[in-house]
Amino acid sequence: MDDQDLFRKEQIRALLEQEIQDGADLAADARTMIEYLLLEKKGYGAGDIRKNVCFEVKLGQETAYSSVDFIVSLDGRNAMAIKCASGSLSSRERQVVAAARVLDSPPIPVAVVADPMNAEVLDVSTGKVIGEGFGAIPIRDQLVALLANRESKILSPERIEKEKRILLAFDVIKCCVPQGKDGGVKLDEERKG
Repeated sequence: MDDQDLFRKEQIRALLEQEIQDGADLAADARTMIEYLLLEKKGYGAGDIRKNVCFEVKLGQETAYSSVDFIVSLDGRNAMAIKCASGSLSSRERQVVAAARVLDSPPIPVAVVADPMNAEVLDVSTGKVIGEGFGAIPIRDQLVALLANRESKILSPERIEKEKRILLAFDVIKCCVPQGKDGGVKLDEERKG
């Protein structure tokens, strides 16, 4: 390997490390914003919200761990799971739905994926987006009404196993390399220089 190849590999590694850091920073910004939104604008109390929720996922003989950024609970029932991310929200939809299905039985009914600029609200029973934007995140009274009008269905053990596999696959591959503030890694620019 010559010096030019070594230099190029070091530049690529530095770019990827910066992209990962930018993604982590964007996700942290999203967590801060969502917490503020829930407490100050959506009517939830601090006792309704658990942050940085890690949970065990047993699959066969293996045990792994996953997480969501927030769980909103009302009247002792988990009602909304929230995952903050960077990059494409649509690439994280399936991950947060799987988490909501694995975390509780019956599944948590509402899931949200958010970045600092947008949010998507999903119906966990169907996996469909039911609202876009921060305004679509239900206020406390809306979530209470939703829980009162919703019949909870317990998933079959086979379905739960599939959801665990989906969730852990997203956790392992980290879904995608985040696109940071500069729009992502541009390897072609390396060759021009």
